[in-house]
Order: sequence, then structure tokens, then C-alpha cells
Amino acid sequence: MSENETSDVSRRRLLQGTALGVAAVPAAGFLASCATSGGESETEDVTNSGDADNPFGVDPSAPLDVVIFDGGFGDAYATEGHQPMYSEKYPDAEIIHAKETDIAATQQPRFADGDPPDVLDDSGAGKIAIDALVNDGLLAELTPLLEAPSYDDPNVTVQETLVEGVLKPGIFNGKVYALNYAMGGWAIWYDGKLFEDWGWTAPTTWDEMLALCEEIKDAGIAPWTYAGQHPYYLWDSLTTLAARHGGREVSVAIDNLEPKAWEHDSVKAAAEALFSLQDKGYVLPGTPGIDHIDSQTKWNNREAAFLPCGSWLANEQADVAPDDFVYQAIGIPALEGSAQPELVWSSGEEPFVVPEQAKNKPGAYEYLRIMLSKEGSRIFAEKAQSPTILADQEIDNPPAAALASLVTTADNAYRPQIADWYVDFKEQAEPALGQLMAGDITPDEFVSIAQKAADGVAESDVEKFTQEY
Repeated sequence: MSENETSDVSRRRLLQGTALGVAAVPAAGFLASCATSGGESETEDVTNSGDADNPFGVDPSAPLDVVIFDGGFGDAYATEGHQPMYSEKYPDAEIIHAKETDIAATQQPRFADGDPPDVLDDSGAGKIAIDALVNDGLLAELTPLLEAPSYDDPNVTVQETLVEGVLKPGIFNGKVYALNYAMGGWAIWYDGKLFEDWGWTAPTTWDEMLALCEEIKDAGIAPWTYAGQHPYYLWDSLTTLAARHGGREVSVAIDNLEPKAWEHDSVKAAAEALFSLQDKGYVLPGTPGIDHIDSQTKWNNREAAFLPCGSWLANEQADVAPDDFVYQAIGIPALEGSAQPELVWSSGEEPFVVPEQAKNKPGAYEYLRIMLSKEGSRIFAEKAQSPTILADQEIDNPPAAALASLVTTADNAYRPQIADWYVDFKEQAEPALGQLMAGDITPDEFVSIAQKAADGVAESDVEKFTQEY
């Protein structure tokens, strides 16, 4: 897009961000800075030659700039696995590696200056909103990568080696801009050792969950804890309860900004279920005020029995969990009368992107192709304790295997997108979700806030995306 077009988009989003308050400023400020920066250089599109050894025409001596989010998965899988694999193939190529805990703070200025990295792991609480990057034309399409010969078998493409449906989170209006590499999923985690010691059985329905919570409470253990300071950890519990109860169409209607989608009976039932946990005294005292590490550590210390969290949990807590801790995962137990009780929030997570102005696009695509090899996936499962999106992979790590058994069935997988697609919605609805779980607002008040936020996006001029199943 031209400089004038970019400026117009940025100004519109800046005004929207101002209306939302301080929390929305980072994304809006980033877009505004991009509009005024001096970075105007463009790079050539990368084509796929079909050459199994070098399909993107990598310059073997060109440096490769890689930025990895230093969060739950760490960066050992990159520094001790993927990057040595790239260096073995291209020994003359310098790899410039950085690990960052706040992607937006460190990488927004690089985008603004027209000097982004070649490969960016855009993840974490401080990630750059993908919709903002896509709308401003700052990301390269990943079609050349997906259509290239796979690293292990030149007779099949990269895309053909992936679990069905995992590309959805990175698709914007039919084009893939982000590779969500970890075969992620949100789950309700529990300690198999604790449950064995007490003779508890993991619940499969919400009624069973509430009955077990009463038993756990009577044993002097809090049934639940969660990352109170980061309410996005609760989206899975809410949306999966609703989608299991009313079917996938409930989630699709929400993603597509359909009128009154948040007022669906299944959404209200899900909100009431989460509200009841605090109302019945089933949440560890103080939970609404603690962050993810505190909640996970208290859970590892067996102060609480259940923890909603994503696929990075075991790796993030590797130095904290007792030696006899047994990671087990279940989907959020279904409400009575659920239409699709087996649905699991499951898809690719940990988005990797290639900036449009990357200096070494061919190398970036090849780096991602290496990540999607069997060896690259095996290393990730070992170092990050999570499966990848590769369909046929070796998993020897117990926590990774526990999650894989839950999240890799395409028939039961779904992925809500609204919070990823529309930062303006997220900034308004997410705090309300935290207030709901803390018991500070009622389910009806939460539904009203979420619906108003969705309506605001629907009525705005921000680009809209469509979800299909």
C-alpha cells in the first residue's frame, strides 16, 4: 500500500485506540509510527522453484536475522536445534539471534524503520497484533513455503505434511500470513499424581466438575487457579463451554460479528458456569491478582487442582514442578445438554511470520521449512515439551504426548478467532472476562460488554475477516 494509504489506515486505528483508552495505545502507536517512518524499501517476492534442495534460491552466505519470543517455550529449540540445522546447510551464513520477552516493544521500532528481522516469533502478551501487520501490508505471504517440497520428502509439499486445519489462525481473507508452529491447544491441566493419591477421577461433564470441586475443597485444596492478571488465559474455558453446548456455529457467529451472537443462550450458560466457580468458593484466594507464573507455581505446589493454560505450560514450569508431578490434560468439561461435547480449542499456536521488508526472505522461508522437518519437530518436542503442527512426528516427552493426545484430532478441533482478529474487541472484552471470573460483574453484565465491543468493531471501518467451518 502507498504511504498515503498507510497513513489513512493508521490514523483511523489511532482514533479507535484513543477511544479505548491507554491499553489500546501500543498497537495504534505502532501503526502511526509506521506511517511516518522512513522505511520505504521493498524486497522482491520469493518464488518456489520446486528444487528440493534449495526451492527458494537461498544465498548461502546471506545473514539470517531471527527473533524468538522468550516465553513458555523458551528459545533452546532455536539455538540448539533449528539454527544449527540451518548453519549445517549454510555454514557461511551468519545467524543473528535475539530472544525477547516483549515483542512489540523491541520489534515495532524495527518495522517502523523498515528494518525488521527475517523471521519473527510474534508471541506473548506483548506481541504485535497480526491484524495490524496484515492490514498495513507488513507481512509476506507464506504460500511459497507451503507449496515447496517438504524437507524430508520432495514428493509431498510442506502443507501436505501438516495436521489438517492448523493453518487457520494465520489465514486472513484466504491468504496465509502466519505459521502457527506449535500444535497448541488450551486445556484444563491437572496433576496425575495428586489425583491418584486422592482417588479422584478427572471430570467429563460440568456437573461432575462441580461435584469434584466440592470434594477437593473438603480436602483442603483449592479446586481452581488461573492467571488473574492475564484474562486471555480464560478465553478457552468460556468459548469452549459455549461451543460445546451450542455447537461450532456459536463460535462462528461470534467470529463473524453476527448481531446478538454474544447473547446466545450457550454463551450465557458458559458465563454463568465460570461465574459459579468463584461464587461457590472453588477458586484459590487471591487468584484474580496473580500472574501466570504465580498461578502455575501454586498449581505445581499442589495448592490448586485445576489450571486452564496452553501448550507451553510444562516447559515454562520445568524448573519449578516437583519430580513426581504428572502433567495431564482434559478439555473443559461439557455443560449438560451439549451439542458437541468433544470440541477442543486446538490449532497451531506460536505464530512465526516473515516481514515483507525482510532482507533475507529466501533464508526465512528455508528456516521455516527446516522447522517443519521431522528432526526440527522432534527437537521442538524435546526442548519445548510440546508437539508441533507436523502430522507425523516423534514425541517422547510425556507432557507433549499428553497434550498431543487431546489436541491433534482435526474432527474435534475448533479455533475461535475474534480476539486475534480484532484488537479493539480484545481490549474491551478481555478485562471484563477477568472481572466475570473474579465475581466482580455478573454473567449478564459480561455478555453486554462483549456484545457492545463486538458491535463496535462491526460498525467500524476496520477490515473484517470471515470464519468458516
